[in-house]
Amino acid sequence: MNRLADPLSSTDIAREIEGKHLGPAVDIYGVGSLAHGRAGEIGFLADSQYRHQALETGLSLLLVPQALEGGAPTQIVVDDVRHAWRVVSDRIAAAQKRMVPGGIHPDASVAGDAMIGANTSVAAGAVVGAGARIGDGVHIEAQALVGENVRIGSHTRIGPGVRLLAGTRIGERCNILGNAVIGERGFGNVFEDGRWQALPQFGGVRIGDDVEIGAGTMIDRGTIEDTVIGNGVKLDNLIHIGHNVMIGDHTAIAGCCVIAGSVRFGKYCMVGGASVFNGHIRICDGARFTGHSSISKSITKPGFYSSAIPVMPTKKWQRLVAKLRIFGREK
Repeated sequence: MNRLADPLSSTDIAREIEGKHLGPAVDIYGVGSLAHGRAGEIGFLADSQYRHQALETGLSLLLVPQALEGGAPTQIVVDDVRHAWRVVSDRIAAAQKRMVPGGIHPDASVAGDAMIGANTSVAAGAVVGAGARIGDGVHIEAQALVGENVRIGSHTRIGPGVRLLAGTRIGERCNILGNAVIGERGFGNVFEDGRWQALPQFGGVRIGDDVEIGAGTMIDRGTIEDTVIGNGVKLDNLIHIGHNVMIGDHTAIAGCCVIAGSVRFGKYCMVGGASVFNGHIRICDGARFTGHSSISKSITKPGFYSSAIPVMPTKKWQRLVAKLRIFGREK
């Protein structure tokens, strides 16, 4: 992790998050964990079960919900540790981004008619295709592909090995993690004359502002119109989003979910990991699904939904399945 060239003062941090400063002022150059933190780093204690680590930590500064005694480092006491940590870590991350030099690496390939914004960096092995438009302060990391006519908004990060294929549009302040693939053709085929025939895909992918897309996540282009990811959406690693899907603003989806084509999500939905959605259904605003849920019909009322059965001993599972089969026959 990059250490800041210009450190942050613990007293300035306390003032920004409206916390109570306890102990001597210290300079902060980065972040660290309770277990492995070092001098010059800040961490946080949000769960009392880790109090023993906080008392023994090598960190120079801790965010805590209440004062620690007995050898703890300098502390800032705040009402909401997780909120304070987000504010502080955002500030440090922004400072680290400013340390990344702008410019195009000699081993990058950039089309002559591509437009590159100010303070944008293109790392070794990255490719920027014809007609691409890239905003200010964008960081395109090693081996990334920005296809023809792709649009990337300002202050967005494109991780290593990411593939942004033709017709993709990405908003501002997004974070696309390594090896995500956005804009590949969807699974559109028709069975004719004894074999499958591929249908052309004419749409693209449109991604809003402040979106995060996890490593290895795949988002298919639309068949005719665009696949759409709204503002503030957070997608975890290894998610598959089929063609023509629309995900509403500020929805969060955990890893390994599969969303079939033409599903429409409302705003502020939450989806637990490894959930599966059938195609062409509608999910209302505020719907929340626990992990391993299987959603085959539209959801019209906000609230929590579940379908997976927790693990149990095999003998018990077999008896349960047998009872379900009997119940099914009776109906």
